[in-house]
This record gives sequence, structure tokens and C-alpha cells, in this order.
Amino acid sequence: MNVSRRVVVSALLVFAGVVGGVVTVYGDKPKPADDKASADQEAVHKLLESFANAFNEGDAKKAAESFTATGEFVDDDGNRVEGPAAIEALFAKFFADNKGAKLQLTPSGTRTVAPGVAVEDGESVVTVPDKATQSSRTYAMVFAKVDGNWKIASVREYPEEDEPIAIAEKLKPLEFLIGDWVDEGNDSVLSVSCKWAADKSHLIREFSVLQQGKETMKGTQRIGVDPLTGTIKGWAFDSEGGYGESSWTAAGNEWLVRGSGVTSDGEAAAATYIIKPTSKDRIEWRTMHKVVDDAVEPDSTSILVRKLAK
Repeated sequence: MNVSRRVVVSALLVFAGVVGGVVTVYGDKPKPADDKASADQEAVHKLLESFANAFNEGDAKKAAESFTATGEFVDDDGNRVEGPAAIEALFAKFFADNKGAKLQLTPSGTRTVAPGVAVEDGESVVTVPDKATQSSRTYAMVFAKVDGNWKIASVREYPEEDEPIAIAEKLKPLEFLIGDWVDEGNDSVLSVSCKWAADKSHLIREFSVLQQGKETMKGTQRIGVDPLTGTIKGWAFDSEGGYGESSWTAAGNEWLVRGSGVTSDGEAAAATYIIKPTSKDRIEWRTMHKVVDDAVEPDSTSILVRKLAK
């Protein structure tokens, strides 16, 4: 690992990662090898993102345009409406009664079940700041390809869970990060230490980068549950004044982390990570789509190895 200035900057992004705004619509496993399936899944993701953005803009007409001519919406009480006009009226009334409502969707993965038909399960969180309320539900969506374009054919919501999941339980799947880790190169070392906060309300990660034996950067990240959205997020700051924010989504035994941040030089930076524990002592860290200012950097894979106890 030869740590250049830009790679040092990316060390912060490894502990950063956020999708802009309040909409998270990417929670799938890595794209399949089949190019057609990949293209379909990407199109479905764009449709879902467009729908969520329309909802967050309070645009009932635009949100309803995401549905097929016979598309249906079934709420958690079993009430059903059909067709874009009825769905638009439903959304318009909801937006009128809930000013500023925001929607976050966390899909669990798109599955193509037949030519031109895909399904996806996930969780939706609706926050209404003016009323200081938030509700979360699981959902099932069916998508259909109509005249070459993907549309929502059906949305079915399921009742909100009666008992909220404790923060520590939500973060428990990330316990594989706890411990002391290292990634060593020819003239540089990335060290990471992770532990629970005393009250188990969040995880604390500290990292440092040494190059030719000299510390070039250090920083801290806290990973917790965002009380506004109920999703797992991280907030990081480095010793040079850079900062970043992270959104973490489980995808099987992997985690998808999407990130953006700002370097101490004022450069915008963003990247996507796939994090996978391959054993109790090794973590694979794949970096994709990394951009620092206007420079696109190549994808890469690194391995964090647990430090031996002294």
C-alpha cells in the first residue's frame, strides 16, 4: 500500500459514506454477471429513486407517474387503490395532511422473477418533522417493464412493528468490526481500532495512517442509528479538518457503504464500499466509484487483518 496524498484522503472516506439527502435506495448485493439483469436492476433502482424523490418533493402527480396504468397501492390496513389517478389523489391528500413528509426506502434486493417482471422487498421510513412523528414499515414491490420502461405495478405495505428494535440490536451485525486491525504496505500502515461506546449506543472507530514511519493522518468515526430515519449511519472527522458521513446497508453477509465527504483542502470526495468479513480475523474492503474533486480513481480491494494480541 503506497499512500499518496489522495489515498490518505480516501482513508477518511473509508470511514465516511452517505447518499445525498434522505433517500437511500441502494441495498442490493453486487450486480450479477448477466448484463441484462444488471441493466434491469439499475433501471429499477433509478425508478425507485425517482419515486422517492417525487414523494420528498411533495409532488403527488410525479410520484403517481411511477406506476403502471393498472398499478395498485395497498396500505398496511389493506386499503387498495388502483391506477395513477387514484394513487395521485391518495398521495395528494397525504401530502396536504403531512406537510414536509420525507420518505426513506431501504431495499433488500431486486429479483427478476420473469421476463419484464421484478420484485423487491424492503423497509420504508416516513418522517413528518412538523408533527415530530416517524413510522417504519416493511413493503413488497412488483415492477413491470412496459413499452421498454420499468414501472411500479404493485406496492403493498405491512404493519409497523409494535416493538421498536433496540439500538444495540440494530448495530449488533456490525460487531465483526470490533477489535484492532491493520493493512500494511511497503512504506505505509493503516491501523484501525473499533469498540462499543460504554452505553452501547454506538460504535467508536479510530484510525491512523503511517507513511515511512510518520503519522500522516488520524481520525475518529462514530457509527450509530440516526434517530430521524432509523437507519445506520456514521460520522467521521480527521486530524486535518476533513469530515464525512456514512450510510450503511446490509446485503446478505456484506455491507454496502456509500459515502461523501470534504477534505481539509475543501475538495468534495465520494465513494462506494462493499465490506465483507471473510473470517473472524480478516475483512475484505472493496472500493468503487471513488472521486476526489474532479479525479476519478480506480477501483481497488484491500484486506484488513486483525492484529495479534500482545
